[in-house]
Amino acid sequence: MLILFIILCAIVLLIPLTIVFFRIFNSLKSKIDTDTGIQENTYITVGGIEQYLQIRGEDRNNPVILWLHGGPGFPLTYLTYYYQTALEKEYTIVCPEQRGCGRTFYRNKDNSNMTIEQLLADTDEVIDYLRERFGQDKIVIMGQSWGTVLGMEYINVHPEKVAAYVGVGQVTNFSQGKIYAAESAAQMAAANGNSEDADFLEHCIEKLSETKDIEKLDVKSLEEMIITSIKYLKCNGEMSGIERIFAAITSPEMSWNDVKWFLFASDTQNIITSQNSFVNYMYFQFDIMNLAEKYDIPICFIQGDSDWITPTKLADNYYSCVKVRKKEMVTINNAGHTPFLDNPEQFCEAVKAFLSECEIK
Repeated sequence: MLILFIILCAIVLLIPLTIVFFRIFNSLKSKIDTDTGIQENTYITVGGIEQYLQIRGEDRNNPVILWLHGGPGFPLTYLTYYYQTALEKEYTIVCPEQRGCGRTFYRNKDNSNMTIEQLLADTDEVIDYLRERFGQDKIVIMGQSWGTVLGMEYINVHPEKVAAYVGVGQVTNFSQGKIYAAESAAQMAAANGNSEDADFLEHCIEKLSETKDIEKLDVKSLEEMIITSIKYLKCNGEMSGIERIFAAITSPEMSWNDVKWFLFASDTQNIITSQNSFVNYMYFQFDIMNLAEKYDIPICFIQGDSDWITPTKLADNYYSCVKVRKKEMVTINNAGHTPFLDNPEQFCEAVKAFLSECEIK
């Protein structure tokens, strides 16, 4: 009994020591120590409130990439040490946390004015701030998931301020993407003889197809549809939940506010309530086919081949018809909706290869 107690005590002590060790290790590994480098966590006034920016790069004279996070309301800024350090030699990367979420949310008492128009205005303010601060005429925009909605809308309004656009997990028509994924899963279920799952998915598809706004969305049905679909669609190369949690808690950037927001945002209903207008816009109003067909800036889409959140097939269909002076479609094998986490090395190489061919300075 005494031996068991000692073992349990050792395990209890070992867990926090392991976390501390890896946080220190990752901090040293990702530290920027060049004379011209920048490693900054700051708040600037944007849209009348203080908004958080993480800025990292080994030479502040390099081209600037603005990373627009996913969600809505799901920044992963504390994981940049894990996936973007290979880009920091050649680019200065700026990761804001949008109004109403993450560190920006906890910084402000007033988190109202949550509209797509305000978010686009915020983005424009941040871009003007970066252009002036780093002495650059144009900025590279890289959006992920919800960030691709914001990014594509922005380049339709202010293309003159954008050097290039990179969409990661590109949204085309979000609700139709959900339906397409569920239809594919239903076909697999039927082929495997699981008629119960196939029938259930068909029922969920019908409900979502009839839904036209967020107020009438059956959240429970949607969650069950996604969970059932994942059983058939998820690939083994996707970063697991346990791996993501370990990467988060051993991050040198992880703060208590990050933990609080992660726990809050992990509940779908919380996100739908707190980010209501953004979720409604992404699900039921945004359709990439309603935007411009022709662009004068370089555009690249980076997709996991098993991305069923924003299905790669739909992104590829749009890529085929959009007219751009330079465009590229990169598909990362054995990766899902977050290819930058599933395969950081290949993701960074894809970004560097594309931007190296663009005139972005």
